[in-house]
Amino acid sequence: MPTPALRTAFQRVHVASLALCAIMLPWSTAFLSMSEMLLAANWIAGGLVLGEGRMRWRAGFATAPALIFLSFLALHLVGLLWTEDLGWGFDLCRILAPVLVFGAVLAGSDRLQAREFRTILLLGAWSAIASGLFGLFFSGAREGDYRSISMFVSHIRLALMLSFSVAVLLWAWPRSNWQRAAHVAGCIAATYLIARLGSLQGFIILGLLVLLFIWRRSGRAGPVWRIITRAGVIALLLLPIGLARLAWSAISAPVAAGSIDPAERTAGGEAYQHDTLSTQTENGTHVWTYVAWGEFYRTWSRRSQRPLEGNDALGHPLYSTAARYLSSKGLRKDSLGVMALSDAELRAIEQGASSAVRGAQGPLRARVEEVLFELEQYRSTGRADGHSVAMRMEFLRAGWAIARDHWLLGVGTGDTQRAFDAHYEESGSLLAPEWRLRAHNQYLTLWISFGALGLVLALFTWWWPAKHLKAWSDPLFQCWAVAFGVSCLTDDTIETQAGATFFALYYALFVFAAPRAVFSAPRPPAPWRP
Repeated sequence: MPTPALRTAFQRVHVASLALCAIMLPWSTAFLSMSEMLLAANWIAGGLVLGEGRMRWRAGFATAPALIFLSFLALHLVGLLWTEDLGWGFDLCRILAPVLVFGAVLAGSDRLQAREFRTILLLGAWSAIASGLFGLFFSGAREGDYRSISMFVSHIRLALMLSFSVAVLLWAWPRSNWQRAAHVAGCIAATYLIARLGSLQGFIILGLLVLLFIWRRSGRAGPVWRIITRAGVIALLLLPIGLARLAWSAISAPVAAGSIDPAERTAGGEAYQHDTLSTQTENGTHVWTYVAWGEFYRTWSRRSQRPLEGNDALGHPLYSTAARYLSSKGLRKDSLGVMALSDAELRAIEQGASSAVRGAQGPLRARVEEVLFELEQYRSTGRADGHSVAMRMEFLRAGWAIARDHWLLGVGTGDTQRAFDAHYEESGSLLAPEWRLRAHNQYLTLWISFGALGLVLALFTWWWPAKHLKAWSDPLFQCWAVAFGVSCLTDDTIETQAGATFFALYYALFVFAAPRAVFSAPRPPAPWRP
C-alpha cells in the first residue's frame, strides 16, 4: 500500500513541474517541452504506483469539462480529413499538444493548495519580467529596435506575459512592506518593458484590466455611484477611439492653401516641387513640399556612401527616410537642408531613423506615430510591406474573403496558408511574396480553418469548462481571459509553442487546478411537510 510520503513525493514533483513550465515559458521552448514531459510522466507514474491510474484516466479524459476542453485539439485532428497540406496540419497539432498535456493532467489530478497555486503564478510572473530585463541589458538592441529586446520568444508573446504578470503581482499582494515594494517594482518594470517593446497591445490589455478592476469594485457601491462609475468605464473605453480620430486628422491634414509659394527657388536656383495631394507629415511639417530633387540627391551623395535611391538599414527607401527626417526638423529637402544635418544625424538616417524628435518622445509614443505613418502610407499608396499594422489590414482583408468562400466547414487544419497564397495571387495583392502571411487574428483563423461551425465549437471549448467549474467568478481568471482574448484579435496566438502553452497552461491552472471546489454542492431538498 502506498505510503503518505510516496504520495507527497509525487505531488511535489507535480507542483515543481508546473512551476518549471511557468518559469521556462518566456525563456526556452526546449526546457519548456521537457517540463511538460516531466509533468505527464509523473502523472502517469503516480497513477500506476498509487493505484489511481483508472481514476486519473477517467477524470482527465471522461469528465464533461475535460472532454470539452480536449475537443479543441480534437477539432484540429478532425480538420486533417479535408486538408491537403498534412505536413503543416500535423505540425499545428503538435504545437497544440500542451492542450492535451495540461488539460488531461490537471483535470485528472487533485486541485492545488492555495500556497502552491500562488507560488506557480508568481514564479511565472517574475520569470517573464526577468526575461524582459535580460533582453533589455544583454540583447544589444539599439534604440527603437523593440523586437530584439525579446531574445527568447516573440516580442508579442513577451508583452502578453508581462501584461498578465502585472495582474498576478497585484492579485498576490503580500503582507510585509519589503515584499510589497518588490511587487510595486515588478509592476513598474513590467510596464516599462511593455513600453520598450513598443507594444500597443500590451498597454491596451493593461488599460482593460484597470477598467475591469474598477467595474468589479463598483459593484460594492450604492446604485447611483455604481451607475456613474460604470458609465465612466464605458466612456473611457470609447475615449481611445476619439483620440485615434484626432491623431489621424492631425497627420492627414491637407496642405493649407496659400502656405506654399510656387515661384520660390532654392539658394542654388532650383525650383521646388510640391505634392499638395500628399497628406504625409512629420512633426507637423508636410514631407513632400519644398523638395528640390536635384540638390537633394547631389548633396546627399557628397555626404553619404549609401545612395539615396537605395534602402536604409531597415529596408525602407532611403530618400523617404531622409525626407521625413528633414521635415521633422523643419528643414527643406534641398542642399541647405542636407548640409544642416550633423554627421551623427546622417548616420541615424542611414540606420532608418525617420524623425529627429521620435526618440525623445519615448518608445510608446514613437510606436504610435509609427503606426499612424504606416496607416497613412497604406491609405495613400496601398502598400504595406514591412509595416506590421498595415500588413495586418491586408491579412484581414484576405482572411475575410477566404472565410466567406469557405464559411461552413473551412479549408482544413493545414491549408490556411495555401488558401491565403491562392487568394493573394488571384487578387493581385501588392504585398511582396515574403510578406504574404496568414490572418494574424486567431478567431478569423479558426473560421477559415473550420468554418463557422468550427469557430463556434472552438469558442465553446474555451467558455463552457470555465463556466461549469466556476472559473469565471475568479477575478484573476477574468484578467487572464482579457489578456488572452485581446491577443487573439491581433495575432494567431495559439499557433506558436509559447502562445499555445500560455493558453493551455494558465487555462488548465485556473479551471482544473485552482484551489476551489470542482462543483458547487447542491442544496439538499427541504423536507416535505403536510
